[in-house]
Amino acid sequence: MTDAVTPTNADTVGDPGTIGLVGLGIIGAKIAEHIAGVGYRIAVHDIRPEAVQEAAAAGARPATSAAEVAAITDTVLVCVQNDQQCEEVLTGADGILRAARPGLAVAVLSTVHPHTITRLAAVAAAQGVTLVDAPMVGQGREHIAQGLLWVVVGGTDAEFERVAPALRTFAGRALHTGPLGSGAVLKLAHNVMVYGGYLATIEALELARVAGVADGLVQEVTEHTGTLSPQSAILAEIYERRRSTPGDAFEEHHMRIAAEVLEKDLRIANEVAAEYGLHLPGAAVLDGRGHEVYRARPQEGS
Repeated sequence: MTDAVTPTNADTVGDPGTIGLVGLGIIGAKIAEHIAGVGYRIAVHDIRPEAVQEAAAAGARPATSAAEVAAITDTVLVCVQNDQQCEEVLTGADGILRAARPGLAVAVLSTVHPHTITRLAAVAAAQGVTLVDAPMVGQGREHIAQGLLWVVVGGTDAEFERVAPALRTFAGRALHTGPLGSGAVLKLAHNVMVYGGYLATIEALELARVAGVADGLVQEVTEHTGTLSPQSAILAEIYERRRSTPGDAFEEHHMRIAAEVLEKDLRIANEVAAEYGLHLPGAAVLDGRGHEVYRARPQEGS
C-alpha cells in the first residue's frame, strides 16, 4: 500500500485523499465496499440510487452525479459496462469532465475499445486531465475481497505513477503494460483465452454427458492434467448446477450481464485484430454466443 493516499474516516470536501468511483455494478460495488472497508475515503455515484445507498451504508460518500465525484476527488475510477456508458460518464451533461479540474486523473477500469480510450484521453487532456486504461483481470468479487485482483494500465510512466496509488487501494497489483491503450488490448487478449476456455469446457461437459460418462469425471481428470483453468472450473460448477436448478434473481441478472460482456469483449477483440490484418477464427466463432455459454441448455439433438 502506498502513502500517497492516507487512510482516514474524515469526510473533507475536496481532500485529495478521497478516491472517486463511478459505476456500482456487480464489480464496482465490491470495489467501493473494499476501499471503504480498509479505511480509505471514497466518493461514489451510480445512475441507480439504490446502488449509491448500499455503498453509502458500507462507508462510501454518496454523490449525486459523476461531475460531483470529479469535483471532490483527485482520482476517479470508472467502472461501467461498455464504451457508450464510459463516454457518457466522461463527457455527458453531468459527466466527469464537466467539473474536472486540471490535474484530475481518471482510470477506466472497464474493458473498452482501445480507440475509445485514446479518443477520450485526448478530450480529457484538453482540460488538463489525465486518463488511462486500467482494466481488471481476476476472478471478480472474490479476488477483490482476497486482494488478488490485478489492473493492467496503459499510459506513460508518469501517468501510471499518478493513478497507481488509488488502484492499489483495491488491487493486489497495478501492472504497467506500456503506452495508452495497451492495457485495453492486453485485457482483450486475456478474455479471448478465458472465453475460449469457457466454450471448450461446456462442450466437453456436454460430450461426456450425452455419452453417459459419470458426472464430475471431466472436471476431475482435467483438473489433474492442468487443462481446466480455475475460472473454467467455476463456470463448470455454475453450468452443471443451473442445468437442474434455476438460479435466483441475482444470479440470473449476473449471468445476463456476463453474457453481454462476453459478446461485447469478443466483438471488440475481433475488430482490433482486423485492424492489424489478423483473423481470430476461434474468437469469431465465439462472437455472439455469450448467452449460449452462460445458460445451461442441452445441445440440440442430445
